Amino acid sequence: MRRLLPVCVVVLAATSGCGFLNDLSHPEAPEPQAATEASAPASTTPAPPPPLVDADLRMSGGAPGGHLVVTLGRARTGLVPPVHDAQACHFDGPSLQYLPIEFATPPGLAAHVEISTGPATPADIGDVGIFVESNGGDQVYCSDFPPLPRRDKFWNQSGAPTLTAWVVLDQAVTPATPAGRPEVFPTLQLRISYLRLLAGPTSGRTLVPGALGVGAVCLDDPAAICVPLG
Repeated sequence: MRRLLPVCVVVLAATSGCGFLNDLSHPEAPEPQAATEASAPASTTPAPPPPLVDADLRMSGGAPGGHLVVTLGRARTGLVPPVHDAQACHFDGPSLQYLPIEFATPPGLAAHVEISTGPATPADIGDVGIFVESNGGDQVYCSDFPPLPRRDKFWNQSGAPTLTAWVVLDQAVTPATPAGRPEVFPTLQLRISYLRLLAGPTSGRTLVPGALGVGAVCLDDPAAICVPLG
């Protein structure tokens, strides 16, 4: 035993404690690396919707008349659209589905808008209508109801960055389709016509589509724009 003492002293001096052997048999887990931060989930902010229309507008002499961009919002189900002065339309909220359309327009732009069904539109969808947040000031909704209005107009008199229209399906929500009929909207066509840049209710300049990055002119009227809703 006397011979073992120096050896034990050497081991103790080299290891600074007899617990060293226990540390060898139970090593600590490595600390997490900074790379784990890079694996955090990416941002879930949705990308902006692609435009339906992205068009330069021109005056009749060719001078620039501003730029028009049209995008779709998110369809809403079982709700009445925020349309003013539409009591005569007798909206039945639980059966409705509507799709917002955003018009980014230059100040003073005025236009007529129209929604129409196509050959792929289901026959059982019920009535379809369009309502615009800002119109010419003399619109009376559903004065001849039924049906819902298929045409409306707007005038960006206040210079707002965007104006909103709502396309309404009045029988989208049924026991067979509780989530509505979102597949119907792409079968509908939006027509934008009678484009003008107004300085007042009776004074302004007529506009026509110039270069169209997205969208197309109507087959029956090159001064109007026609696009499907999707």
